Amino acid sequence: MKRWLWISLIASVFLGALALLLRQPSSNGGRMVVVYSSVDSEFAIPMFEAFTRETGIAVVFRPDGEETKTTGLAFRLEKMKDRPDGDVFWNSEQSLTLVLARKGVFEGYRSPSAAGIPDEFKDPAGLWTGFARRARVVMYSNRVKPEDVPKTLEDFAHPRWKGRFAIAKPLYGTTLSHLAALTLEIGEAKAFALFRSWRANGLILAQSNGDVAERVSNGDADVGLTDSDDAFSAIDRKKPVNFAVVDQTAEWHGSFLIPNTVAMLKKCPHPAEAKAFIDWLLRPETEKRLAENGARQIPVRDVGATMASPLDAVKLAPVHVNGELLAQDVLELGARITKILSGEEQ
Repeated sequence: MKRWLWISLIASVFLGALALLLRQPSSNGGRMVVVYSSVDSEFAIPMFEAFTRETGIAVVFRPDGEETKTTGLAFRLEKMKDRPDGDVFWNSEQSLTLVLARKGVFEGYRSPSAAGIPDEFKDPAGLWTGFARRARVVMYSNRVKPEDVPKTLEDFAHPRWKGRFAIAKPLYGTTLSHLAALTLEIGEAKAFALFRSWRANGLILAQSNGDVAERVSNGDADVGLTDSDDAFSAIDRKKPVNFAVVDQTAEWHGSFLIPNTVAMLKKCPHPAEAKAFIDWLLRPETEKRLAENGARQIPVRDVGATMASPLDAVKLAPVHVNGELLAQDVLELGARITKILSGEEQ
């Protein structure tokens, strides 16, 4: 593992621990809510601080490391589902939220703040609610001409990018959701052929989306598949990069958008505070804040947000993936896709 990854992991753990200490309830009986979240600390902590200012409820933030991300949190929540030590799961993607819902980890709660959210982003039993999407994008070095940037995921197999493109291992997080959903949409035969073409073209299999962004930023790769928030973070830090929103394949047009999801843990110790946090997070004004600051996430409803280019023209891929199939197959598909990309499975 590269030195910067160790530094990033240590920094993430330190920030999470510091956030936890700063948000412990006061000795005079102050209210609190414990939030497990895979959202990056740089984006999550300002939201927690705003919630505490507005409600007086302290937030205990329980994050996970960049390399295990959502999967590590999901395994922990499943293990302690009968006696959780937390209240809320704020997930930066949706597939493992669907998995945990099937395993009985969540308590149904229909927040009044979600009234304007389309039904496609809400579980029928109220087990989870989706909001504030990120786009899967192609991040590219400024050495690459905009007209040469891949237009679809199939273009990663072009000889131009041999040994010069990066993606994260699809074992966790948004890369897992994306490539598993792609497989379910176009079928295993076509999807696995696509992944094998990437491997044959010398793909760089990175540890995380942040690692992809770093490799493109420092010149180890020319292009990479990552999330729009990672691309914006690099641009904000004045890295020599840009990004483009692309079609999936020649037959599946449109950008792939991944919503945040939030759910209340079953038998959580602070149910009133959990509902208060979920209500606050799902408000239109909170989603507008997420759209116009930090990660520049894409609202699932009209909240009057001004979106940063090129996200202002983003369109969702028109064919929706079956959530039940995704929940059933995502982990197995992720493991198999990783073996294909790494060469362990031909």
